[in-house]
Amino acid sequence: MMSVFEEFLYIDYENVQDVNVDVIKKSMKVMIIVGEDQSKVPIDLVQKTQPFGNSVEWIRVKGRGRNALDFFISFYLGKDVSAEPKKSFIIYSKDTGYDPLIGHLNSSGIKARRIVSFQELSNRKAIAIDEAGIKKVKENLKKVTPIKRPKKRSSLQAHITGVLSGRSKKDIENIIEDLFIEKIVYEENGIIKYALE
Repeated sequence: MMSVFEEFLYIDYENVQDVNVDVIKKSMKVMIIVGEDQSKVPIDLVQKTQPFGNSVEWIRVKGRGRNALDFFISFYLGKDVSAEPKKSFIIYSKDTGYDPLIGHLNSSGIKARRIVSFQELSNRKAIAIDEAGIKKVKENLKKVTPIKRPKKRSSLQAHITGVLSGRSKKDIENIIEDLFIEKIVYEENGIIKYALE
């Protein structure tokens, strides 16, 4: 039996925790995949998802280790693609490890993509990017020896805070999102990597 949903969104909650319920559409089925080590989910986020009823599902899975959730997301995605191949499928994760699977689905005629920010689901025509901030951060990172560039999101945040002194924590978080959206930084197996050229 076909579902009423047009899009299926899988959130790798181990990799991204910023779930923006304002951009979730009624035509979207959302599965938030949570690992067994993630015992602290913000209650306000759970409350914000409650009005969506069965459209938003929290799925706690067993399994530890880097990329454990990737396999569970791939399982749920495969199950849904098999049942409803004409729908659209979105993975929300900053980890590029999903990209080969998405490429394979696309080459098979399945509409699938990975997003790195909830901004990409917004109805706004264009995503507002802090181009001046990105340019300054990019120029600075180019001067840093590749082996010494920040490898974790927290160290990247600290680095950018130093480069853009005086900016608020929210501004810094937005610039990091912009760097991911612009594909200047990406994540691979939990490590931040750079495409600065």
